[in-house]
Amino acid sequence: MGPLESEMMDAENPTEQDSKKRHRCDSQHDSSAGEVDAKGGQLQNSSNQDALVNNNRKKKGKTIFPYGNYNTYYNYRVARTLDADPRMTVMQKIWFEDKDVFDIGCNEGHVTISLVQKYRVRSMCGVDIDPGLINKAWNNLYYESGVPEKDTPQSLYEWIDYVREGGDAALEDEDCTHGAAGDQLQVSTSDTDIGLQGKELLQRVIFKNANILHCDLRSNMLDTVLCLSVVKWIHLNWGDEGLLELFIKIYRILRKGGVLILEPQPWSSYVRKHRVSEVCRSNYKKLVIRPEHFPGILLEQIGFKSCEQITLEVPESTKGFSRPVYLYTK
Repeated sequence: MGPLESEMMDAENPTEQDSKKRHRCDSQHDSSAGEVDAKGGQLQNSSNQDALVNNNRKKKGKTIFPYGNYNTYYNYRVARTLDADPRMTVMQKIWFEDKDVFDIGCNEGHVTISLVQKYRVRSMCGVDIDPGLINKAWNNLYYESGVPEKDTPQSLYEWIDYVREGGDAALEDEDCTHGAAGDQLQVSTSDTDIGLQGKELLQRVIFKNANILHCDLRSNMLDTVLCLSVVKWIHLNWGDEGLLELFIKIYRILRKGGVLILEPQPWSSYVRKHRVSEVCRSNYKKLVIRPEHFPGILLEQIGFKSCEQITLEVPESTKGFSRPVYLYTK
């Protein structure tokens, strides 16, 4: 066991989902990286990392995206329609309907918005390190709502609902809620097959430009956290320490029984992309943790109760993007 054990609360056994049989993670998961320091303290970040994506470098005429913040990501991963992302086919209603959800590395917000539309998520916050992508996400949300700009209502949720005021430790063991906002939601009486639209959609979604590692988030406030194809970039830019802080943060913001939906990139992807910046190149040489170590760390050190493999490969994905997706339950 790692040094986090004393900090974590006891977890309940997860509820069995009869709607779909999923493969269990290999009980012989590799935890050889379990001795890596998993302290949850503040990371020391260089100023060039804090400058983030506004200074994306250009190399041989091509823009370099050192945080995986590709501005044409969906052009080569999926078709342009919002409901085309193949990962939507492995998502289940029970993880999203009437749930409070966080999408880390939301890019342009296509999956983020689609989940709210399809499953009527109670509240959804999409976070991305790139301000340009967040701007596109807001534009996509307004477009999908179909509400004229002059009639655009304010979301019932704000970023302040997600962050702790002055790092108040008293919130650590409480089941944090979004106040009374949920009681103010307009409930649509339209056919549920059509999907959520209009003002109701706008009231449930916000997007935030932020580095998740620098956010002092409230504890026990979310039911579901999405972390899809973003772990590699956090790992390369902030090393093993940054990866562990991410996992700790996710565990703490989830309510007991909450789930992390994780789509990790394989080590071969690290090998291909680590030269994207000097920071990534330097950190890559020091990495001890590998993707195959994630189950052991999340279960034995961080404190998640169980791990299930939702799918070995995402159906109908383009070449290079058919990756396994895992469900970790707190």
